[in-house]
Amino acid sequence: MDRKSKILLTVFLLLLIGTIAVTVYKYGIKKDYLIAGQAPCDIQTEACFYFPCEEGDATCDLAEIEYYKKVEKKAYNITLCDPAVEGCNPLVCTEGENDCTVTYCSSDTLDEGEECSTATPAIQE
Repeated sequence: MDRKSKILLTVFLLLLIGTIAVTVYKYGIKKDYLIAGQAPCDIQTEACFYFPCEEGDATCDLAEIEYYKKVEKKAYNITLCDPAVEGCNPLVCTEGENDCTVTYCSSDTLDEGEECSTATPAIQE
């Protein structure tokens, strides 16, 4: 192997190691990436997403439909919690938190199979 090939190989390996180190630091240590998830939504005051029951589906219970809003926030702002264990906090944006967005249901934000609930304020007697 001649001198130029060794220099080229060394530069390539240094760039590769540098790229891997930056990636591990950004995503593994700093956790500088967005997490998208669903949070509970109050159909009395908010326009929520939900998946409707199929017509004729005997296993579908309208009382068990889950209404949700979509939340995106940075991974370093989310506490680690096992969702199988009760007591995990839902994804919410705290006041003053940067890079956190809540998406409510509208015709522009619907994905395939989703529908929007309409906010129905509770009737006060």
